[in-house]
Amino acid sequence: MAELTLPASWYVDPSVWEHERRAVFGREWLFVGPNQGLSEPGDYIACDIAGWALVVVVDDDGELRAHHNVCRHRAGPLVHHGRGRVPSLVCRYHGWAYGLDGRLRSARDFGATDGFDPDEVSLTRALVEQWRGLVFVNLDLERTAPPLLEALGTFADECEPYPIEELVPTHEAQHDLACNWKTYADNYLEGYHIPLVHPGLNKEIDARRYVVDVDERHRWVRHSAPARDGAVNAGRWLWRWPNLALNLYPDAMNVERYDPVAPNRTRLRYSFHFRRPGDREVNDAVIRMSSQVTAEDIAICESVQRNLESGSYDTGWLSPKHEGGVAAFQRWVRETIDS
Repeated sequence: MAELTLPASWYVDPSVWEHERRAVFGREWLFVGPNQGLSEPGDYIACDIAGWALVVVVDDDGELRAHHNVCRHRAGPLVHHGRGRVPSLVCRYHGWAYGLDGRLRSARDFGATDGFDPDEVSLTRALVEQWRGLVFVNLDLERTAPPLLEALGTFADECEPYPIEELVPTHEAQHDLACNWKTYADNYLEGYHIPLVHPGLNKEIDARRYVVDVDERHRWVRHSAPARDGAVNAGRWLWRWPNLALNLYPDAMNVERYDPVAPNRTRLRYSFHFRRPGDREVNDAVIRMSSQVTAEDIAICESVQRNLESGSYDTGWLSPKHEGGVAAFQRWVRETIDS
């Protein structure tokens, strides 16, 4: 019996989106970025993930710390988004100052009052770990989150043949999509659409022999297809629940992270890594192909989202031949929401 898709309302309803933001993204290990530039005390990277403002910083002992980029006074921001170096974390609103470990050092000109002890105030923290030069955070401090490597499981094993640590991050790209985060995930998790949506990619691979394998236990998916001679996209495409994709090639890697911004808005972030960053001709070819495929994916996902919002569609059927990855993803969404 064919599996039915998630109902269209799950791609539109703000209450579903907010539930997913907390139940899915609030409990999983989430990719932040490469550890490039995180070497000295005060080095930081700050970003938004699924609506949470976060900062990962090297503390005075050289250890990574993760905090919410939110002052405990009145929710002011501590550092600007992106990368930088600071001696301490100082609120840009009222000047409260925190150590790199997150403990409050000074409540600037606050005044004496009962019921407030600065020694007991710290930034709200998050868990942080590294894997092969990539930094991850986990926001779930109420439950016992497994260590990152344990959570990655066989996904980490699948990446073993690739020299991830030897690749140099060169630049990042960001795209704002007018669609639900699941619309983009559904699209990534099948190759059924390639002959119609990606003519350039279709010339590089044999789409008739496109295979999607699912690891149910560790919740990740592998895409593979025979590459034609001279193909730029000769590699391995891996996706991990809920919002990470590693596109691995012999001398390069693209890392994708997509975050829910609103029920009909998703932010896609790309980082490009190369073994030989000075080889512009080869590297630019990888970037051009990636950019073209991304533009095509954005166009079709935004069209699908408009149709999901139109009221003319509720549920459809998933192909057992081509859409096993989509079926698994949608099961995981249901299981998480129902748990």
